Amino acid sequence: ILKGNISSLSQKFAFGKSALGMFSLQSLRLKRIDSFILSKFLQLFAAAFFVCLFVFMMQFTWRYVDDLVGKGLTLDVLARFFWYMGLTLVPQALPLAFLLASLITFGNMGENLELLSMKAAGIPLMRVMRPIILLTFAMAGISFYFQNTTSPQAQRSLRQLLLSMRESQPAVEIPEGIFYNGVPNVNLYVEKKNALTGMLYQVIIYKTDQGFDKAQIVIVDSGRLSMTADKLHLRLELWNGHQFQSLAQGQSRNIQATAPYDRETFLHKELLIDFDSNFNLSENEGLQNMPSAKSMAKIVQDVDSMS
Repeated sequence: ILKGNISSLSQKFAFGKSALGMFSLQSLRLKRIDSFILSKFLQLFAAAFFVCLFVFMMQFTWRYVDDLVGKGLTLDVLARFFWYMGLTLVPQALPLAFLLASLITFGNMGENLELLSMKAAGIPLMRVMRPIILLTFAMAGISFYFQNTTSPQAQRSLRQLLLSMRESQPAVEIPEGIFYNGVPNVNLYVEKKNALTGMLYQVIIYKTDQGFDKAQIVIVDSGRLSMTADKLHLRLELWNGHQFQSLAQGQSRNIQATAPYDRETFLHKELLIDFDSNFNLSENEGLQNMPSAKSMAKIVQDVDSMS
């Protein structure tokens, strides 16, 4: 009798264990209802994610539009700027897109009476929401990875790029009728210009590269402005003009019209002005201690060091 009871108990235990295993495998297996809900959700999630990311990127771009416009930046520099910006904004756009996609998905299912059909078939609401709940944990892991690994690196690269953009020289766009000070140590006044030929007419140049005491004033009938091949200098070709330079040593209130000066009359003359229009990437050694550029391990280490 004892042997029979032991054998029956062992058979029941083995049957219960196999039934539990079958239940767990069936519960984790992707069923048709899960595929139906996920197909609806993922399409809306992809659209909502790119819309949210686009809105965040436009908001970020308007904050730094002054650093982008008029600098003569190439397409590869702008592409790197938007790429790093998109990586830093992924952790912000991901949860918002998940929320919007979930609301729209279940709203559409309720409007189309699909939720009502599932509840009428005996499927509880938690069972309907289970694939999206499981997907939430996967998205949380992806968001944490971006926030802890990818985002700090992108923050450093983006800040380095922004600093380089601010230090970059602006592109030369000389207006008409006003003094233009976009070139270092030089003020340019152009009465009229021809955009097709690049000619400038009735030009006044005020140079202070040797100091205000030795300022040079150049007045010409016409000129042409161009960039050298190495993009390190501006070349000014001038025709029919005069150049004046003060020769007084220091300034004195007693010196009026008798101050010595140098005058030069020329038919053609070229001036080279230092103007580095190349985009030079600045060093990022000082950006390592940015709060937004630290991972969780680095933050824990800094907290321990301060403690």
